[in-house]
Amino acid sequence: MLTLSRRSVLASSIAGAATLAFVPAANANILALNSAELPAGRLRFTPINDVTYVNPFAQAFTANPSTGSRFIPAPEPSPSDALVSAHFDTVSPRSGSVYPRVILRRSADGRDFYAAALAITSYRQYEFTIERIINNRTTVIKHQILNIARPLIDQELSFDLALSARARHLEAQVVFAGQPAIRIAADDINVPLSGMPQGTGTGVSGYVSRHAPAATKLNVSQATAGEWGQFRGSMVQPGWGQVIFEDDFDNAAYYGTGTVDGSKWRIRNNDYVGYDQAVILSDAVTVQDSVAKIWLKKLPAGQERIYRDGKVRNWATGYIDTIGKFSAEYFRLEYRAKQPVSRPEHIGAWGGIWMRPDNTKLLGEIDISESYGYTSGKQSFDPTNRSEASVHYGQQQGNKSKHNKMIPVLGQVLADEYHTWAVEKTPAGIRFYFDDIEYMFVSSNNPRYATALPTGANLNIRLSMQAGNAWWGGMADSTRDCALEVDYVRVWAYQG
Repeated sequence: MLTLSRRSVLASSIAGAATLAFVPAANANILALNSAELPAGRLRFTPINDVTYVNPFAQAFTANPSTGSRFIPAPEPSPSDALVSAHFDTVSPRSGSVYPRVILRRSADGRDFYAAALAITSYRQYEFTIERIINNRTTVIKHQILNIARPLIDQELSFDLALSARARHLEAQVVFAGQPAIRIAADDINVPLSGMPQGTGTGVSGYVSRHAPAATKLNVSQATAGEWGQFRGSMVQPGWGQVIFEDDFDNAAYYGTGTVDGSKWRIRNNDYVGYDQAVILSDAVTVQDSVAKIWLKKLPAGQERIYRDGKVRNWATGYIDTIGKFSAEYFRLEYRAKQPVSRPEHIGAWGGIWMRPDNTKLLGEIDISESYGYTSGKQSFDPTNRSEASVHYGQQQGNKSKHNKMIPVLGQVLADEYHTWAVEKTPAGIRFYFDDIEYMFVSSNNPRYATALPTGANLNIRLSMQAGNAWWGGMADSTRDCALEVDYVRVWAYQG
């Protein structure tokens, strides 16, 4: 049986969701898709396994105040969701091309499916595509020419290819040996759900064109298929500079002791904020299995604390920041995590990642991902499985001087799945992304923006949990210990 530790899977840049359960393929050993005995000119497909599990898109996360229901069923049945990956070995042919593919949502008759394909032709740039095949007719829904060295004649090539699908959202990734991952993503929005591939089959295929030497090698191995997963981001971001801050929470010198890297983060201790009901403790920040956990924990009876505001604080929360260690003015920041915002035991869990200027006199703030646990009944909508991005222009409680928006509804279950939030700050303004989908832009051409986040102001990073507030609701009898589970935080330099 194929076994993979979480860190080894992530390090390979193939996939990394905690819910992802790889299963061995029917052909787990090396399988020839083309060789001297299997001449060119024929498409060869090998099935892996069906992926049939409860699809979270069977219901949309939308409140219905008229009936009191938290969910409205999706208008159409959603197709199954999956992730498939495989390792390929081939050569760049003297003539013709090689087309390895990974396939999912394949119908029983093989006429409908999604595929990620890599076109390999000597002296030409690689072409990377995501394709929808319906009734054996192919539509390319994402196409990218790879900006890497072109293959030479008879050059040996070794790479991993993967495709992940969730409802309309698809991601493909290719990783050449010794190179960073290259990822493309697309939302298949030009057909109704009923017009998308509906199957549960997965597999791999290969085609060596008739113009290529008949014996051109194309081998596949390590073919796996399982539940949907969000790909772990590449260390290279097109259009951005070098990584200027990065923490994967795997520095053994620190994380072996169960704490975060003190050269990168400050850990707050014996502190509090006035608008929640917790005390900030260093014990509420832990690291295990390369994951940082920022906790909300109930204090044992008798250990409650009362500070100057007279409030009884019977919860502990974690809070880390990069003040005095890292800050930047323009950047791309990416954060991959689970957030406790899915069930009644998360009521009052208010956490996320945000940024403030180093100059404490400035009132600006960027909330990259701020989630509010579970509905308190006070809101006009259900914040369950949502998070909010905001650009604040003031810091007073109840201050409405801000731009804000919730992430799109993609059927996410934020407490159970790793998702990726990103923010890009440039002289033009600030863009917010959730799982590669841009959902808000705030222009810098605004007097309030210029005052709160003026040119030259560097911002530091903060990760924290808080215990409820007046608007989103306090704690409840159902609330239990929970944590932000952070896979990584990365920042890239702005190139101008």
